[in-house]
Order: sequence, then structure tokens, then C-alpha cells
Amino acid sequence: MTEEATPDPASERPLEWLVLAADEELHFQTGPRIQTIYPWFALAIVGSLAAVAAVALELVPPLALLSIPAVVAPAAWQYARVTRTTFAVTTHRIATRSGVLGVSVRAVPLECVQNTQRSQHAVGRLVGYGTVTVEIAGGSDLRFWDVDDPAAIQTRLESAREQGRGADPDRSAVADVSGSLEQWEAVLEEVRGWRRTLERSESRSRSN
Repeated sequence: MTEEATPDPASERPLEWLVLAADEELHFQTGPRIQTIYPWFALAIVGSLAAVAAVALELVPPLALLSIPAVVAPAAWQYARVTRTTFAVTTHRIATRSGVLGVSVRAVPLECVQNTQRSQHAVGRLVGYGTVTVEIAGGSDLRFWDVDDPAAIQTRLESAREQGRGADPDRSAVADVSGSLEQWEAVLEEVRGWRRTLERSESRSRSN
């Protein structure tokens, strides 16, 4: 399957949640596969029909119909979760939008991307969807979960990453150095301690 054939479930939605810089362009956007919520809808339908049938057969009182919203709610929540999640890759950043009751947006520069990995469970391998994990230097990973054709998505991410690194060699070289700011500040403080110790030793040697 070619990259051009990769479905982008979110591609028709405008990118209103991420403000692009003047020199920034959108590479692509996608989202979780909508078909992954079908099992939840099946459970909601079966549960609702079972409640109606039980009432019709007088196996349970009519009040049992009040349980139908509780059966349908998980499917509705999963639908909202999937349709309100978008993954985007620009010439500068990788960004995710998620949230059902609220909105959470996270964006990281391409030069902070250290690696990408993809995973598929048995059903995902069978029908062609999976998760691509983006490892971020000094931060938590980003996950493009339940996306169609994860191999193509990973390829496009790696291509965007290389283009982003090539656009600014100095920044990409910094991104290759692992470790958080706090860790490097601790290293710097230790080096300063060694320097002070050496200076005191040299001072004593001169005094003797």
C-alpha cells in the first residue's frame, strides 16, 4: 500500500486547533480509525435489545429500561473520543488534539523526535490499523493510536523528521544529545565542583 492510499479520517476537518507559523505548512493530519468503535456499538445494541426483550417477556420490570442509557453511554463516549482526536504533522512540529469534555493540545518540535515505533495487535494486523509511538527527547511520548496503515504513517513521520532536522543542522545536533535540562545542569554543577577542587589543590601546591 502506498502512502498516497493511506486514509486520513481527519483530513477533511480544518486545522483550527493549531495555529501555524508564517513559514509553517501542514504535512498531513489523521486520526483514529472510526471502525474501532464498532464493537462498542454492537455491545450497546445487543444490551439495549436484551433489556427490551426482557421487559417484553416480563422477565424484569419496565424500570429495567432505565438501564439502557448506561449501556449506550460507553459507545457514545468512545465515539466522541475517536472523532475528537486528531494527529497532525507540520514542517516544524508534531501535534495532537484530544479530549471529550475539554480540549487538550500538545505540540513538540520535529527536532525533539528521537525515534518512532509502531505496534499492532492481532486484530489490527488483520484489518490494517495500529499505533505509532513517537519518542520525544526529555519528554513523554506521543501516540498516534489506532491509525490506518501505521507503516505508512511511520514512514511519513520519519520523512517529516528528517526534513525538519535537515532544515536546521545546529538544532538537530542539539536534539541528538539525550537528557533533560535538569540532568545537564546537575552535570554542569558537578564539573564546577571538580574545577573548584583542582583550583584549591593548585593553590595549596603553590603555597608550599
